[in-house]
Amino acid sequence: MKILQFTVDCPFPPISGGEIRNAVNARALATMGEVLTVSLTGAPAPSTPPNIRHRIIEAARGRAPWGRRSPHPTVHMMPDDELAEADAIWREFAPDLVVIEEIVLSQLLTLAPKHRARTVLDQHNIDSRTVSDRIAGLTLWQQIRDWRQNRRRKAEAREADRCAAALADQVWVCSRADEALLSALGPVNDVRFVANPIPDESVLSLPIAAERFSELSLCFIGHLGYFPNIDAVKQIGRAMAPRLAASGRPWSITVAGRNPRDVVRGLCTRHGLRLIENPPHLPELLGRAGYAPIPLRFGGGTRIKVLEAMAAGLVVAATEKAVEGLGLQAGRHFLSSDDAGKLALKIIDLATRPQAAAEMAEIGRAFVRDNHSSAAIEKQVKQAVAAIPRTD
Repeated sequence: MKILQFTVDCPFPPISGGEIRNAVNARALATMGEVLTVSLTGAPAPSTPPNIRHRIIEAARGRAPWGRRSPHPTVHMMPDDELAEADAIWREFAPDLVVIEEIVLSQLLTLAPKHRARTVLDQHNIDSRTVSDRIAGLTLWQQIRDWRQNRRRKAEAREADRCAAALADQVWVCSRADEALLSALGPVNDVRFVANPIPDESVLSLPIAAERFSELSLCFIGHLGYFPNIDAVKQIGRAMAPRLAASGRPWSITVAGRNPRDVVRGLCTRHGLRLIENPPHLPELLGRAGYAPIPLRFGGGTRIKVLEAMAAGLVVAATEKAVEGLGLQAGRHFLSSDDAGKLALKIIDLATRPQAAAEMAEIGRAFVRDNHSSAAIEKQVKQAVAAIPRTD
């Protein structure tokens, strides 16, 4: 089998959430045949796993990120030269299966009829909900001032989700909650659950010992150009850092991730957070921390950052939004509150009971190891692909 995978960013090496999911899916697909991954941004991958090749859309090289040049809120309206190059790659490679990352690249589904390949739309999030969440997070004045534009953007995002789901032969989602949201928008050919992965399974060997949790050492990792993560950094800086400082105990918060916006740099400077841009090796950062603050208020899918932190043996302190779709139990697998300040207080309290923190970390690690390992995801991908009807 020949499999063509279209992604926004080069997934090798994988650093942030979308790249991590794309990379693990590519490895799973490579157990079934030859994989060619084609990306719109970045440079060709310096190295790839066995049975996977990578190339980029040369016409897109050096252009601004799609979000700054597309009139659509969720879809990259590809210029003619980018679309023509993607079409040529599709024709030349002649794949049996094409996997397309998210709604942003859903315009590529329009190429499928003439190439007669089976198609999968891999939904990392339900983007229409992300747009609605973002608008809901605006001030009341901003919502009133731009209500016509906001209503149009929400309608366009819903229609894009609905149309793409109807065009693809199969849609992959990473949570049952997202499956329900997508199905509510309209008819979908076939929806399959493919879990999000543990980004780097080597972190499963990081030690979990009580002394790791007696210090107020926190670490947040995520793509720092993605607005739900930017908002989370705001919550960490404005609500969590002051409470840690008021505890009278030594504390530190590390914020690490790819492509931080200037607003993230400013937040870290103002609130005393340590910013690490484009970190080369995440296990070292995770191994030095005991707690992972994840006060997400927006977004969809399931949070790879939650899986990553739990696998690394950190105690996750998160909102319900951050863990939705994962099946975790508050108080058993993680510390829960929808108020970032209260999350900080719960961390401070648990740090006085480091053995209890270590036990929570062990339970969290066992959960993600059993449900989100590469072996579990490979099985899900194979079952999903086997269910797609052949076109010949």
